[in-house]
This record gives sequence, C-alpha cells and structure tokens, in this order.
Amino acid sequence: MVIDLEGVKIIDVHCHPFLQNERPYMESEFLEELSLSVRPGMFATKIKTKTDSMYSGLNMYMQITIQRLAKYFSCEPTIEAVVEKRNVSARNFSEYTKNLFEDVQLEGLLVDYGYPTPAIPNQQFEKVVGFRTWEVYRIEPVMDRLREEHDSFSTFIEGYRADLRSALGRKGVLGLKSIIAYRSGLEIVSMDEKKATSQFDFYKENKRETVKELRDYCLHIAMEECTRAKKAMHIHTGVGDGEVLLHKASPNLLVTMLREKKYANTIVHLVHGGYPWMEEAAFMCSVFPNVYMDLSLQNPFAGHGVKRIISQVFEFAPFNKVMYGSDAFTIPEMNWLGVKLFKECFEEVLQSWVEKDYMSRKRAKTIAELVLYKNFEELYKDSL
Repeated sequence: MVIDLEGVKIIDVHCHPFLQNERPYMESEFLEELSLSVRPGMFATKIKTKTDSMYSGLNMYMQITIQRLAKYFSCEPTIEAVVEKRNVSARNFSEYTKNLFEDVQLEGLLVDYGYPTPAIPNQQFEKVVGFRTWEVYRIEPVMDRLREEHDSFSTFIEGYRADLRSALGRKGVLGLKSIIAYRSGLEIVSMDEKKATSQFDFYKENKRETVKELRDYCLHIAMEECTRAKKAMHIHTGVGDGEVLLHKASPNLLVTMLREKKYANTIVHLVHGGYPWMEEAAFMCSVFPNVYMDLSLQNPFAGHGVKRIISQVFEFAPFNKVMYGSDAFTIPEMNWLGVKLFKECFEEVLQSWVEKDYMSRKRAKTIAELVLYKNFEELYKDSL
C-alpha cells in the first residue's frame, strides 16, 4: 500500500494576494503570470519543430503546470487548450479559485500583503478565496512610508517601533516579515545608532538606497518587537525575483545575529528555506531551537526538483521545523499547482523511506501531516 496524501488538508504558510485578471489571458500573458521573471520579452517567440511548438522561456515548472491543468480541465496538454479552458472557467473568478483550492484540500493561507503594490486589501482577497487569511506584516513598506513623514531619525524610529507594535497586536497578524535580502543583504551587523542616523538623509532621498546600517537597525527593532509579542520574524532567504541580491541572500549570513543573547527566544521563520542553500537553512533549524523554515518558492518553481529538495532538507531539518509553502503571487493556479506538485513529490520521498525500512507507514503519515499543516498550527497556536 503506497503513501497517499490526497485527503490530507494543507496550509500554505507563505503566499501573496491576487485579484481577477481584467480580461482573458493570451497564452504568452498566462506564462508571464506563472513566471518569476520581472523582465519583458521572456515569452515573445515560439520554438517550432516538425511535430511540436513551444514558447521560448518555458521551463519544467511551467510544463508541469500545463500538464496538470490539462488533466484538471480534461483537455489537450497544450498551452493553447489550457488557456482557452482557463479563460472560460475563470469568468466566475471567485468560484474558480475556490474550486481549485478545494481540489487540493488547501484550507488556509498565511499571506504577505506587502506584495504586489499597490496593496490588495485583506477583505478583498478573502472574498476571492472564500475564507479568512492570516497575515505576516512586511516592515519595508512601513519604513518607506515613515521616511516621508519624519525629518529626524529619532522620530522615524519612534514611529516605526510604534507601528510594528500596533500591527503585532492585531488579530490575525502572526508576525513580521523583512525582505532585507533585496536591499542590503542578510549579513546583519549589531545595532549602531550613530551610523544609522548618518544614513537617514540618504534614505529620505531614495527609498532604494542600500543604507545598510539603517536597514540592519530596523531589522533589529523588528526582531525585538517580535520577541516582545512572542510572534515570528519572517526573513526572506535565498532566491526571489530578478531584483534579489542573491550573493547576499544565503541564510547562513543570519547566524551571527541569531547568536545574540537577546534573540535566544525569538521565533525566526526562514522564508523560502534559503533555496538554493536549503541545506544551510535545514542545519540552522537543527541547531537553533526557535528557527523554522518553509519550502515556498522552491516549491513549485523548481519543478521536478521538489522531490530532491524535500529529501535534502530532511538530511538535517527536524520534522517539526519544516512547513509547506508556495510563494504564489499572481494567479490561483500557482497555489493549486504548489500543493499538487508537493504532495506528489512528498509521497514518493515518504514511500522510499518506508521501503528502506527507515520508518513505518504510520510514522511517514505523521511526518506528512506535520509538514502540511500541523507544524504551522503548533507554531502559531497562540495567535490563531
């Protein structure tokens, strides 16, 4: 009897809101929505052979998406047929989204409403998906907004801390999130008020300025407020879209900060599990009691590599420290495919562990439930 996760519910611990597209998609537009690329022209041409044709830029994750959606729609596994069926099915967008989520037992979303911009209101997104979501509150938009409202670093920081504290006190907000890996990198230095103050004028002039000491200072404040509120600090690690500072995004760069005594009890959630450095994130989860990771973005965007990733993560990571996520951000098919692909790959990994006599089927099923929803419910139980 093989491991079967089809009936197991799932909670997506990292994703973003979306709204209905204003008009039916063309094939290239649908592929653009699926893509991590922020550059135009990725799918501008078709590659043709005697028997087939496909868009330039198509990768394995997109190919799997087309293949799985074709089964869902009962149509030919081509981008043309899938997009045609999708455009018809999505006319009632909320119903279409709910049907996709029900198909894979997706029952909860922890959402970063800081992307896309302009922000999509929580209530508007919840009407689309049909259930209440939880929020992780992004700190960079707060910084960018307050820099325009304050003329001094001291009043800026006072307002910033108050804003974070207020957000953490709201029902449904489970923690804070930083994308500092996109701005100045993850090698966080100790708080230096003098240097941070000296950089404030540069930051006021340009919100994309590196101003490393200022950004590090603000991350420390976010860590302090999460510690105070007993809520999680989510930190983007590893790959992202084309603007991430990838050479400064490895999770191991956070180790020095995590070793500070004042953060001994701070819950830190490594968003995207540091991919492609997921082994580093897994190791950190194995040695820091309050560090956790999710497998979003690498799932589903690594396509068939998700099976390998799951296996590698559990070379070090404790079973209670890893959570499912997708990083879906434009269309509900991303959330849907994320669950579909992850369950398929996880079933194969668990089955191999059972066949090698590493564990019983009962234990394998327990591990699956931990990763798919129970670890989230346990970690955030005081805030749900």
